[in-house]
Amino acid sequence: MKKSILFMALLPMALASCLSDDGNYDYTELEAVEISGLADNMRCVLLEKQDLDPVVNTSIPQDRLQYVWRIAADTLCTTKKLDYTFKEVPVSNDPLTFEVIDTKTRVRYSKFINLSVVSPFTSGYAVLTDAGKLAFQSFESGERLYQDAYQEVNNESLTGTPKYVKFMRYQDGATGQWLTRLSLTMQGGKSIEVDGLNLQYAKTYSDEFQSETTPQIAFVSSQYFNNDKACNIITTDGQVYMKVVGSMGLPDDGYYEFPLSGSAEGGYRLAPMMTRITSNDADYVSLDEKNHRFVMWTGNRLVSQVAPLLDTDIPGTLLWIGNPVYASTTYAIVKNGTKYMLYVISYGYSYTTYSYEATLDAAVELPTGTVNDNCCFAANIVMSGYDVVTNYLFIGDGPKLKAINLANLDNINDAVIDVATFDGDITDMHFDRDVNVLPTAEFSIAVSRPNGSSIMQIDQSIVNHGAILKRYDGIQGRIVSFCRKY
Repeated sequence: MKKSILFMALLPMALASCLSDDGNYDYTELEAVEISGLADNMRCVLLEKQDLDPVVNTSIPQDRLQYVWRIAADTLCTTKKLDYTFKEVPVSNDPLTFEVIDTKTRVRYSKFINLSVVSPFTSGYAVLTDAGKLAFQSFESGERLYQDAYQEVNNESLTGTPKYVKFMRYQDGATGQWLTRLSLTMQGGKSIEVDGLNLQYAKTYSDEFQSETTPQIAFVSSQYFNNDKACNIITTDGQVYMKVVGSMGLPDDGYYEFPLSGSAEGGYRLAPMMTRITSNDADYVSLDEKNHRFVMWTGNRLVSQVAPLLDTDIPGTLLWIGNPVYASTTYAIVKNGTKYMLYVISYGYSYTTYSYEATLDAAVELPTGTVNDNCCFAANIVMSGYDVVTNYLFIGDGPKLKAINLANLDNINDAVIDVATFDGDITDMHFDRDVNVLPTAEFSIAVSRPNGSSIMQIDQSIVNHGAILKRYDGIQGRIVSFCRKY
């Protein structure tokens, strides 16, 4: 027993002798490196150049030093001075790291900076000009105007003739995440979508067609839709294509496979514009200029047909069609020869027939000089509870802002009101509701001049005669289309 205890006591000593370390190490003391001139937190704005020049104090010879700026494993630059422009928000949440490397010892000395990269395109006005440029008037810090934002971000120019820019929201059916996009309709070129956060190119609409021929896009649905709705496109031949996004995957999943069929013999030819006629459903309406009918289709299933909305004959060409925000009343301006007609259509659920029905509430010939082919329009209904407080259709006619009192259409000559005159042509206008300031409606107009254009937020009250609440000047070129991005 005593021999066993003695053996166990000697065993560690024997092992220690066998594992003795005969290595020869140079325990050189690390050099001191002090990094200063950098804050612990940093906020950057996309497309704004970052210029940081840290101070490095050390006794290490300069020719032994290397520098690296990185986020996680992504190297931004390898100079002591950071000269970098963020063009997208980093996916990684890792800090911005500045490293000083001793090339002899390979020791790295680091400074970590908590980084926040924000987009100036989160809110503001997206603007298409006749020069084929997408400008952006930011509402973020500094309220900078980007004269050619698409070019700055993507290093390429838009192609074709600019027609419309629209704000759209998608929902990712897999993650539930909401995505924002800007839709750019360019006739004779590529109609595309760009990412709403950083304006990076996202897709080309023509690439999503499975047919042998690729139609030219004339109009893209302007309302946002979630995963049980669809994207609608009217092509230059008057056909409406639709892509059901589905319940899974990204909004870019799926294709426009074929145009919707018409319920009338001989097909249909839609005017190059449409509107969604209710805020809760996916019903769209346009004018079939071939069969002279207002028509509708349901935008959440490909089996939908383009069918007459009313039996009324509507000859002429459509100048404009739209709905006030969150309203189910549709307004349309149709030119028939030398006449300009205003149509008012209500659409709602009937508890008599237990179905949705459309009613033609008004068909009024507008007085001579009220509108012309170059006018733009915007409708708005201000509600107080369930009661309509004001109900006007605004008209931009050259420099003149006019309005039609929609509650006084029986006396149409007295219903047209001259509101204000501006220092340039009114080329586009919109009512929008910022989700952050509901229920306030923002009424904005584009005023275009040869020496620079403006977007103005206007007091929508008629009695205040177009008082300017905010204005953003200096946009180069004539404004073709703009939208409010929020």
